[in-house]
Amino acid sequence: MARDVSLADIDREALDLWRSLPSGAVVWLSGDLGAGKTTLVQAIARAAGATPARSPTFALVHEYASPEGTIAHVDCYRLRRPDEALDLDLAALAARSRLTLIEWPERAGHFAPDPNVHVRLSHAARPELRQLEHVT
Repeated sequence: MARDVSLADIDREALDLWRSLPSGAVVWLSGDLGAGKTTLVQAIARAAGATPARSPTFALVHEYASPEGTIAHVDCYRLRRPDEALDLDLAALAARSRLTLIEWPERAGHFAPDPNVHVRLSHAARPELRQLEHVT
């Protein structure tokens, strides 16, 4: 069930995800452009004490060092076909990372590793809020 969240709520969600997910976990982040996917990634990086996360506008993969291991941040938005994800070797990336966050996982098709958690973000009625939902 989706719920409205503020930026402070996103920070709490990020901390909960970071603390609760096991090493090697994969999180799928779905939602429209500007819905807050990268904002959630940045909040997770802060919660992990990692180097600051950037928007992966040009590079499809960024890796952030944290005291507990690497956070891999993948943005599949620019993939034209799922088979383009082969070059990213997402399974190997996830295997060597403490946490792998994949934006637009549907564009990678079956090449995206199965998620431990799938978070969907969308715009809410009030512009300062977002809808957040854990998809099963």
